[in-house]
Amino acid sequence: EQMQLASIGQISAKDMNIASMEQTRMLAHTLSQDADPKFQNSKFLQFVSKMSSGELIVDDNQIKPAVSSLPHDWANEFQTQNNANPNSWAEQFAQDQVSHGVDAWANDFANKGKNIVDDQWVNEFSKLNVQDWADEFGQQVGEGVFGSNSADDWGDTYDKYLDEQLVTSQQRPDMLRKTYVFSDMNPYVGHPDPLGKGQDLFRKGLLSEAVLALEAEVMKNPNNAEGWRLLGITHAENDDDQQAIASMWQAQEADPTNLEVLLALGVSHTNELEKSEALKYLYGWLKNHPKYRTLVSPQLSESLYFADVARLFTEASQISPEDADIHVVLGVLYNLSREYDKAISSLETALKLKPQDYSLWNKLGATQANSVQSADAILAYQKALDLKPNYVRAWANMGISYANQGLYEDSIRYYVRAVAMNPKADTAWQYLRISLSCASRTDMMDACDSRNIDLLQKEFPL
Repeated sequence: EQMQLASIGQISAKDMNIASMEQTRMLAHTLSQDADPKFQNSKFLQFVSKMSSGELIVDDNQIKPAVSSLPHDWANEFQTQNNANPNSWAEQFAQDQVSHGVDAWANDFANKGKNIVDDQWVNEFSKLNVQDWADEFGQQVGEGVFGSNSADDWGDTYDKYLDEQLVTSQQRPDMLRKTYVFSDMNPYVGHPDPLGKGQDLFRKGLLSEAVLALEAEVMKNPNNAEGWRLLGITHAENDDDQQAIASMWQAQEADPTNLEVLLALGVSHTNELEKSEALKYLYGWLKNHPKYRTLVSPQLSESLYFADVARLFTEASQISPEDADIHVVLGVLYNLSREYDKAISSLETALKLKPQDYSLWNKLGATQANSVQSADAILAYQKALDLKPNYVRAWANMGISYANQGLYEDSIRYYVRAVAMNPKADTAWQYLRISLSCASRTDMMDACDSRNIDLLQKEFPL
């Protein structure tokens, strides 16, 4: 499901990296004016240049190489999402230009910032007066403020820092991403039936409360796959894909062939731009499905390619055209290849089979947003909210669609509603700040930064 990135899932850090690329591009231009060959060959300038070109990115407060520079990592296909429109979960995916090729994705990723930096909401993402700072920095270096060897000193410092960050990133175990982080205070610990309570709260749309009850359940019964699965679904709808993935991973550990878990993991990893993982779980869903397992070739699991997985699901849709889940996955896969008309058609077919599925309406809205149909997307999101009024992700996505039409005051109201329902929705807070800036409502920035929900709701009622 998904964000000025609409989400099957959530906002990712890619937008910050776009802004960082633009800022470091200005810095690199200023620094490159220094004629000193020693400075021109410094590691610091090389570092800034790599940041500005997108070869290096900021991820989880760490400097990392862009995904497209890592061999055999299919997640790089996701990084082409910004060429057309930055506003949807589907833009986290990329087109498989050559069935079994990787170079095309790397080339596409290298160009991803060209069209996006003109979008006002991205430009407003971080107004740091970088040009002024860059000019001042360049002038100070030229005047020798930092000493005669300042270029090399800066270069050595940044090079050492970069090496440390890369080593830390490479050494960080994958298990950390799959470790669930429990809430500090939980009133449902000791409840006689926390699973039943969690299910009831989920049905009522009280997602943050449902999380607490379901956490109490899995603490009480760590091998309860259903408890972990519902906890993962709740986090996904509450706009937290990292916790959703950690929950679903625990659910899969308890029940490795659970089809709902495998499908949910495929969608959540899609939202997180982790294509290799997404394809693995979607393929696992097909491989473990009693109707479709005969379609799977044992050799294929060794190296999963988008075209192969899409072909298998197309065959599955021909076997069981009434299976809504097949059409949902095809909708995801067609977004992956940017075939938006096909993606919309697949999701509309799924909705004919499951018209009361609010999450499907949200997916349709995100797909329409990908294909620059924000007005249509709003109608789909509204349908999702009619079915489930406390659907945090749809409220946030609604705000995105208004913002992408330049209707920032309207978008603010929807973001405020989203963060009021889930104060921990960090990405919604980020987009709220963007829209406040774009709407010239800097008077409310302090309220946003301090997360003063009461004041924001009073100022921006919906």
